[in-house]
Amino acid sequence: MDQWFLDQARQGNVYHSHNTTAGAVTVISATCTGLVLENPINSRKNLVVARMSFTGSTLAAIGEMGIAISREVEALLSSTTTAAVIHNGRLSGSNANNGVGRSYSIATLASPPVWLRPLASLRQSGGTEADNATPSLSVDFDGTAIVTPGTYICFSTLTRARTGLCSMTWAEIDE
Repeated sequence: MDQWFLDQARQGNVYHSHNTTAGAVTVISATCTGLVLENPINSRKNLVVARMSFTGSTLAAIGEMGIAISREVEALLSSTTTAAVIHNGRLSGSNANNGVGRSYSIATLASPPVWLRPLASLRQSGGTEADNATPSLSVDFDGTAIVTPGTYICFSTLTRARTGLCSMTWAEIDE
């Protein structure tokens, strides 16, 4: 974490979210499972993404894991949601001091996302599970991904669902 994010954490502006049980990360579509971070249209904040990570819990055939984003600004980002836990980086307590960002392990998005970038191509090469341990994948955005009001960022796959744990960390700053 760079100095800017450390300063934001000290000010109580850094948040972390994760799914609490391993879940399927779906192929890119409006039906999003895994983890999505939304910034409500009226928040007046920018969500500056620091890091996103995925740790697979089951082996499967080849599949690409990555990050997707909303294609446009929308007043209503999702419906039929299952909230994920959010922790403040400075102030302890599960789901306390949440800030404006909304994180969901399941969301029906208003429109399907577009692919932003890959994390990796996950592979199973035969053998035992120990021989094919699913890696922990992460990307440090260091502020190069900003979720503006009325947009979202999420985990997605290109060819097949993958099961695992997702997490993301972000800072909330004024527009």
